[in-house]
Amino acid sequence: MVIHYVHDMKRAIAFYRDALELPIISESPGWSTLSCGDAIVALHMMGPDVPEGPLPHAGLCLKVDVLETAIADICRAGGSQRAEIREADMPRVPVRVVEVQDSEGNAFELRQYVS
Repeated sequence: MVIHYVHDMKRAIAFYRDALELPIISESPGWSTLSCGDAIVALHMMGPDVPEGPLPHAGLCLKVDVLETAIADICRAGGSQRAEIREADMPRVPVRVVEVQDSEGNAFELRQYVS
């Protein structure tokens, strides 16, 4: 399970559902979960007295078919691209990676395998 802290639960659920096509498992104002293969992405509502905040990187890394398409979907849903696309410079590591963030400021990676 990866937990992301959110300011606006409805906006965060819409982001993960629309930009990343993650199915909703449960939804409530304070805690919601979405399915991500064998993992769960949990969204935890931040109140004014909660010391946690959006995470600079919670370890979430999602495989996508085309980075540019996924980045465009993320930006349309209120997220953003945080860094340039990195190409692996090792011949046996055929991957492209980019760091993005969700609508709440939580960062994660997208990974595209290339042949």
